[in-house]
Amino acid sequence: MSIRVPRLPRRPRIPARRRAPGRGRGVWWVLLLAGALVLALVVGMGSWLAKDLREGSATVDPQAGLDSLRKDLEQEIAARREAEEALLRAEQQMAIKGAEVAAFANDIERQEAELQALREELAFYQRLAEGAGEDGLGIRALGLQRTGQAGVFDVSFQFYRPGLGQSVDLTWSLEVDGVLAGEEGVSTLDAEALDVDSARTLEGLRLLRNQRVRIRLPEGFEPQYLTLRASAEDDEDLEPVSERAEWGRLLEGTQ
Repeated sequence: MSIRVPRLPRRPRIPARRRAPGRGRGVWWVLLLAGALVLALVVGMGSWLAKDLREGSATVDPQAGLDSLRKDLEQEIAARREAEEALLRAEQQMAIKGAEVAAFANDIERQEAELQALREELAFYQRLAEGAGEDGLGIRALGLQRTGQAGVFDVSFQFYRPGLGQSVDLTWSLEVDGVLAGEEGVSTLDAEALDVDSARTLEGLRLLRNQRVRIRLPEGFEPQYLTLRASAEDDEDLEPVSERAEWGRLLEGTQ
């Protein structure tokens, strides 16, 4: 016996909706236009980025940067050189000024020493002229100078007598004590041995008289002391005078 299967009722067939003619074609044109705009935007952005990269690469050009740094360094070096030269000129000017001040100070000291010597000379001459009540002989300004010849020297000195009284005639002599080569002990050379080139007399001394004579030492003689003596010829009341000085100190002018 067969079972009869009931059939399901059929659904009514709905016909497909037809598209309006031309509508799909318009959508495609819109899509194409949007794509073109996007493509144009992408190309524009790419060109702008490429230009910016080119400009940026030109700005950070290594060679240009090195040239700029080199120029700045040269300017700094030039400025430092100018500053050093200015400092050197200032130091030179200061050194010159310092030397001038030192020379000026030395000149002042020399002038003061000369002035003091002149004052002492003036005081001596005043005492010499005012010594009318005194009577006696004196020796001063004993000095010794080289002549440039071996063993030859100039001896300078002054004889004085205070007051304006009667003049007097003097007799004077020189002696040099020293050591002669090859001999022991101290030897004394008198005026004859020294070959004094001047008469050892002085006539008419009144107040002051300057003398200068030349002496000659024997070869190999080492002088140590110089002695000058003087006495009045015709006046027994005037005591003889003498002055003894170390040879080396006389040559140095420290007598």
